[in-house]
Amino acid sequence: MFEALEALPLAVWLRQSIWIYPLVNTLHILGVALLIGSVVVLDLRLLGLWRRVPVSALAAVLGPTAIVGFALAASAGALLFIARAADYAPLWLFQVKMGLLVLALLNGGAVLRAGAWRRLRDGQGDMPIPASLRTLAATSLFLWLAVMTFGRLVGYA
Repeated sequence: MFEALEALPLAVWLRQSIWIYPLVNTLHILGVALLIGSVVVLDLRLLGLWRRVPVSALAAVLGPTAIVGFALAASAGALLFIARAADYAPLWLFQVKMGLLVLALLNGGAVLRAGAWRRLRDGQGDMPIPASLRTLAATSLFLWLAVMTFGRLVGYA
């Protein structure tokens, strides 16, 4: 199956082009920067930094930025993967990265479903951040940084 992905005309073009693969790699890094940068700032705010800045103000800007970053990182990452699927798929570093990515997305979903997050995001008062939301933020911070770390390690495998 992975050899079939690598045989796709798009994958062949990516591997053979002197400019396209590096461009796609740059787009992947840009997406990661937008995603991780946004998530880290939001997580740190939920953990107590920048208390004078309302969560709603940060969420209004950084929420959409994180979504765009994820879309860019995921689509560019998929292109990078198909170019070398048979090399990446069996790597334990890649498998750990993808597992951590799933956990980070599930954790993000838990944050978005949390009633306290919705109240903070919508600017409904200056409420203290509950321990459960702080725990999700700390978990998010750990998971996204781990995804990024293992993603970089894949590049050196």
